[in-house]
Amino acid sequence: MSASAVDADVVVVGGGTAGLQAALQLARVGRSVVLLERRAEGKSGARWCNGTVAWQFERAGLAPPVAPELRAAGGAAHMISPTGAHRFTIGASPIGEVDMRALVDRLQRDAVAAGVDIRWGVTDIDVELTRGRPTSLTATQDGELLTVSGRLFVDAAGYTGVIRDQVPALVTLCPEVTATDLCSAQQLVLHVDDPEGARRYLAEQGAEPGDAIIAIGMAGGYSTVNINVDEALEEVAVLTGSIPALGHASGPELLKAVRDEHPWMGRTIFGGGGLIPLRRTYDRFTAPGIALVGDAACQVMPGHGSGIGFGLIAGKVLAEAVAGAADPGGPDVLWRYQASYLREFGGTLAGYDAIRRMSVKLGPDGVEELFASGVFSPALVLPGLDQKVAALGPSDTAAAARALAGRPRIAKVVVPALAALASAQALYRTYPRTPSPRAFATWAASSRALLPRQGAAG
Repeated sequence: MSASAVDADVVVVGGGTAGLQAALQLARVGRSVVLLERRAEGKSGARWCNGTVAWQFERAGLAPPVAPELRAAGGAAHMISPTGAHRFTIGASPIGEVDMRALVDRLQRDAVAAGVDIRWGVTDIDVELTRGRPTSLTATQDGELLTVSGRLFVDAAGYTGVIRDQVPALVTLCPEVTATDLCSAQQLVLHVDDPEGARRYLAEQGAEPGDAIIAIGMAGGYSTVNINVDEALEEVAVLTGSIPALGHASGPELLKAVRDEHPWMGRTIFGGGGLIPLRRTYDRFTAPGIALVGDAACQVMPGHGSGIGFGLIAGKVLAEAVAGAADPGGPDVLWRYQASYLREFGGTLAGYDAIRRMSVKLGPDGVEELFASGVFSPALVLPGLDQKVAALGPSDTAAAARALAGRPRIAKVVVPALAALASAQALYRTYPRTPSPRAFATWAASSRALLPRQGAAG
């Protein structure tokens, strides 16, 4: 077998949105970057549509998507209870539907233009450690042995990781995501075979073309079916998600049921799916010489399973921490990335992990009761769609308190989750700015007291 070797400041493993973004932003701050991806060029990353919000692109240092990358934005969102008996409408959803194929292509072009060396078809990655720190790796590319040396290794290879579990310092810090914390999701864009059938469906739902019709809780408390017919009545996007390990139909099974129910939906144009980690972001996702970004760090919005925006932001925050550092993989440098990210976004992700666990505990009946009570309302849902945390106003708080007072069964689940959503913000603002075992132990003890235990179903 022939062999080749390359040396760079940074080695990124994974060529999806998180990896390409990290490589791009690190190159933009002057680092030499090699990116390794197991799939062929043009096949990496998600190949379906994903809901995103504009502010996340801006925080990530990227131009917000425009058509044709942006396929839909600004329509109403019709939220429907598990039985369909209760619903409400958010007039203008902040979510934009982005074609991930086009976003991956954009990030790839920009990364190459910034000087990133992308290697496709790389497999069999084996990390070499020096005193516990990764310093090089060997891999196979097109039947050739490839050796890559670097001072910082970035794992962006998804929730299972590739190099994360080969670094002992991260093995205990980043435990395997349990099956009960994995969302099975599928998203397909389908041809509309019968426009009149689609029009009748929209009329039944009180919706217009371009609106999102979002049914919640039909396959366990944490599940959804999202249907969006385009304005031309030519295509329909269908998104499904659930947690099969809790005994429910999977995302693909839910989507098949939707297609069977609606014969006006035709052939698949494009799409795909996968498993999404829902647990809150790891408390530690760096060690000397290695940083995690995206799903590898569980940087996912647990409220509805979107991992794209916060993964993009992670690449920018990492580059901000590394810029100008003599050693881009130094422990103090990478702690700065970790602390900056968690202080800014950790509270949001941890808070919505509590809300996700709340929905699991409630189940379909409890979610139905939340709709019926009025607690599940635009005021509560809109911030989650925007992937932010916002306090309820006085009148909404009073109305929710009255509704919950008369429903003790759901109150004992909902009130602690809302308390965790609020307290997580203050908790993560105290995450230690610099490495200190004592300070981190104190912070971790507080997180265990205030937030749901990780790895437990519900």
